[in-house]
Amino acid sequence: MEIFLLLIIIAISFFYLRDHRFYKTLFNMFSDGISIISDNKIVDCNDTLVKLFGYKDKKEFLSMHPLNLTPAFQPDGSLSFEKANKMMEVAKKEGKCKFDWVFLDSEQNEKWIEIDIFQFNGGLLFRQKFCMVWRDITLRIKVQKQLEEFNDNLEVMIKEEVEKNKQKEELLIMQSKLAQLGEMLSMIAHQWRQPLAAISSSVIDMQMKLMLNKDDEKLLPYMEKQLEDIENFTQSLTNTINDFKDFYKPGKKKQHLNINNTVEKAFAMVKSSLVSFNIEVEFDLKSAQKIYYFENEIMQVFLNILQNSRENFLLKDTKKPKILISTKDEKGKVEIKICDNGGGCDQKIIKRIFEPYFSTKYEKNGTGLGLYMSLKIVQEHHNGQIKAENENGGLCFIIVLGDE
Repeated sequence: MEIFLLLIIIAISFFYLRDHRFYKTLFNMFSDGISIISDNKIVDCNDTLVKLFGYKDKKEFLSMHPLNLTPAFQPDGSLSFEKANKMMEVAKKEGKCKFDWVFLDSEQNEKWIEIDIFQFNGGLLFRQKFCMVWRDITLRIKVQKQLEEFNDNLEVMIKEEVEKNKQKEELLIMQSKLAQLGEMLSMIAHQWRQPLAAISSSVIDMQMKLMLNKDDEKLLPYMEKQLEDIENFTQSLTNTINDFKDFYKPGKKKQHLNINNTVEKAFAMVKSSLVSFNIEVEFDLKSAQKIYYFENEIMQVFLNILQNSRENFLLKDTKKPKILISTKDEKGKVEIKICDNGGGCDQKIIKRIFEPYFSTKYEKNGTGLGLYMSLKIVQEHHNGQIKAENENGGLCFIIVLGDE
């Protein structure tokens, strides 16, 4: 009987030792570090964990207190001792805990480690102990920081590029306006020609009257009438200058206006130029609501389109040239249509007329900026829409604006 019991004990010991060696082998081959914690001390660990921290053997590693493996402070500014206690309290309460921690290897290099800690019943040897799985995430954290730095730099770069593009856009707007300056000076000359001729005629007439009819009783009332006319003509010249001066003054704030007034102001600036080429302009202004917009910029859009029609009439030698300008309210927005009877535009070209520096008038010194800047002003500065369509034997520009 005693021999039988001895054989059983020997058999059990054999199988236990065999299984123990098997699990010990798995324990040490595991790719992540594993440790057993008892009374806040590492009482056992696998070979992977020893190698992870660069120690020569397990005995040297196990002689270290866990807190000696960490810097005094964690990256979040907390004391390692205090944070360790908090994590252990969570593990005791919840039975498990997961967190990232900064450790120091044998050469005092920092390592980011992802810790999985859970409580387990280790039998007689390890009752209510903790198992910790250590996963090196230093490379991941490094890449994350690089990505964060890249994103921060990228944000700065994007802001710089946006600012550069904004400056380029403002430069293009000014370039477009300067390209129109010659046209504007020509328009001013047209606007001034009639008042100046009338003033010159009145002055000559007054001089003749004074020379020939000094004693005429009707001379004084006549002179007063002529001087009044001269004053009116002079005021007309002043108003013309003010109109163009205001147009070139940069508008910084949007105004709450009715689009009909802006249409009329734009037309007044080019009226003489259009009339001198026998271009008839008809209005159908039905918009009643007010919207917010930069008046000078929208006037520039209207002037670009009107000048485009005028140049097209001259290029094609259009008989009885005519422009129809209409406005109407449409679902809380305002639609402006500027149509001419200049024969329309080739379908291949009409798709490109809003491209920068695209022009069919190079031989006429066209810059190709007018319609491009009109597109930028309407779409980007006013969140509106602008398009060109062939309609009724001519070209129509349709602009839709509304409060943003």
